[in-house]
Amino acid sequence: MARRATAPGPGERRSTDYAYRRIREQIISGKIPAGTVLSQAALAEELGVSRTPLREATRLMQNEGLLVGERNQQLRVASISLTDLDQLYAIRIASETMALRLAVPQMDDAHKARIGEALGAMDAIAAGDGAGDFDRHHREFHRLLVVPAGERFEALSQTLWDHTIRYRSAYLSAAEDLEDAVAAAGREHRGIEAAVTAGDANGAASALADHYARTARAIFAAADPDHGAPAMESAISAAGAGAYQRKT
Repeated sequence: MARRATAPGPGERRSTDYAYRRIREQIISGKIPAGTVLSQAALAEELGVSRTPLREATRLMQNEGLLVGERNQQLRVASISLTDLDQLYAIRIASETMALRLAVPQMDDAHKARIGEALGAMDAIAAGDGAGDFDRHHREFHRLLVVPAGERFEALSQTLWDHTIRYRSAYLSAAEDLEDAVAAAGREHRGIEAAVTAGDANGAASALADHYARTARAIFAAADPDHGAPAMESAISAAGAGAYQRKT
């Protein structure tokens, strides 16, 4: 009779979570570049964890598409490509604009205030008038836009955020006029918030599509200006990008 698998103990669960967070953060930030081959034995030794929780942690990242299994128990950090980026932004625009249309009617004043607080913190840090982690507030701003739509929308949004960060880290560092790009993003964020505050679900979704469209096109321009993005452009068109700008 086969033995029933036992649940991992608290220490092993902590080790799995620790290994998962450490490796994942380094992949997403670009500290471990795309295409890097990793040895599970070397990772276990470096992190000071046993092989069992490490295997569970890397399995989770394989399910997310961040790691790819290789022979001899080696792992490779998933490659990045503009074709993949095209698909990522197409899914992100389609899913998050739908989520925002569903979310706005459900937002109360307290939730809208939290969105405003995240945006205020971002603006203060960008202007040099505040201390803190800009990326954390930026992520929270976008998360709050979709939370009322439901847990699956939120989970998908967070996963896509992590995958697109890999591209921003890899490509936008080479982009020109970075200050102008940051200023444009700030204006777009304020446009999204204004529509949300006014209860304009379609306007907010259109403004969000405009924001993602500009960001993605900047990444493509920095990486390869001649590379097409048919999936993303189709999603932009379907989401009504530009409609909010024309309206206002």
